Amino acid sequence: MDTPALLARVQTGVDRYGEPIFGDQESALPPARFDPGGVSEPVEPGRAPVVTEPTLYWRNLWPDVPTNARIRVRGTVYEVIGDPAEWRGDSVGGLVVQLRSVKEGAAGG
Repeated sequence: MDTPALLARVQTGVDRYGEPIFGDQESALPPARFDPGGVSEPVEPGRAPVVTEPTLYWRNLWPDVPTNARIRVRGTVYEVIGDPAEWRGDSVGGLVVQLRSVKEGAAGG
């Protein structure tokens, strides 16, 4: 089981001009099962992105995960894709959250 962290953007101070400075505040989520999902490399001229789409599963738990949240799992920050989904069965249920990470790179020539 992995222990993911929910990242929230919060104001951490102000700069010398009085403008807000923002940073990430982490809060622990309950332990979850992590499915690393698949990796794709979409073909785009001049770009070499690598897209990873894992999924988190909480069995018999429904933590509050906002739709636009960012979550850190195993040292990587992912964005939540769509609405977290609930599943319910006769003896089991829980929350399912699909994640996405895009790492950009320049295409080699």
